[in-house]
Amino acid sequence: MSVVSRLSDYRPSTEAVERKVASLDDGYMRIATSISKLKPKLKMAGREHQVFDAVIYCTFGWNKSEDRVTNTYLAEVTDLDDSDVAAALKVLAERRIINLRKSGGLKLVSVNVKLDEWQLFKTVKTTQKKLGGSAQKVGQKRVSGWAKSPDTLNSLTKDNNKTPHTPQGGVSESAQECLDYYNELTSSRCSATAPFEKALTTVKAKGVCFSVDEVKLVTRWAVSVWKHKPSTNNLCRMTRFDGYLSDALKWEEGADRNPVPCPHEQLVSLWNSKFPERAVELHEWNKSRPAYQGLERIWNGKTNQGAWREVKHIDTIFKLIRKSTLADSLQEKYWLTLDWILDNKNWAKVYEQVRREYKAATQGATA
Repeated sequence: MSVVSRLSDYRPSTEAVERKVASLDDGYMRIATSISKLKPKLKMAGREHQVFDAVIYCTFGWNKSEDRVTNTYLAEVTDLDDSDVAAALKVLAERRIINLRKSGGLKLVSVNVKLDEWQLFKTVKTTQKKLGGSAQKVGQKRVSGWAKSPDTLNSLTKDNNKTPHTPQGGVSESAQECLDYYNELTSSRCSATAPFEKALTTVKAKGVCFSVDEVKLVTRWAVSVWKHKPSTNNLCRMTRFDGYLSDALKWEEGADRNPVPCPHEQLVSLWNSKFPERAVELHEWNKSRPAYQGLERIWNGKTNQGAWREVKHIDTIFKLIRKSTLADSLQEKYWLTLDWILDNKNWAKVYEQVRREYKAATQGATA
């Protein structure tokens, strides 16, 4: 049995512990009253509330409307795992509580100040419950009129538990129509309608879902503009679909493309006249060929003077390529084809090289 030599060995430490007291002197954040009133109404999991509070801190807490964040940083702020943060951000974006976008490879996050777009309850996919032989659609509750406030940038509209308006004729039938359209444009044989069903049952605003025409427009835009053939899952990525649709509408109006349709056959014929050794079969030139989209992209670009490209511009470029060192020993350069030149990774380098060689040749001649 041990003997107690000093009683102080068994006494608790009496070191002073600093007390943490909240004080406005340490800083405070400005947040719209309408957001503070609406937050308690959100039906969300605990991790989603944590991540939402972290987003508010990263933006309004630093007098920013938007901030660049990483999942790792938000995980440190919330003491959650990265995977939980990623899942929570996805839910918050799908419910239009926050905005997520990418710019230059960076993820930017902000609070969606359009409070009438917030979905108070978790999105419920349109399902059917058989009640006495009849089908009943389950909707979702959205922001009610009580949240109106002069603080809000966009006034709120009253929308009390309205059922989302899905496309007429049934979701499955409409999804099949979108899938058939996609397969026709991309020369594919996809059979899964699930991505399009998701798009057609997602509420975009005030209980209204995306329409068949809007899904087709996004498909048409992506097939024409994207550098690769879009997959159905990428097309119907609902966290980005609003942005896709916005870009597609501008594209459809001709704001970002040449008002003259790309004369594919004429341009390919010009290439064949300059490079008969690497001539392209016109009947093989179709939308399923990546170079087809490449030619569309170049045609819808502008010259250095800011003018839309014309046939004469493309003809000049093909002439310069033929006269450049790129065409030297052509029989050894099996890879030098129209498809290779129109590839997005090669076009800019080819264009810059032939222009440099042309300028050097003309300056040398005048000298």
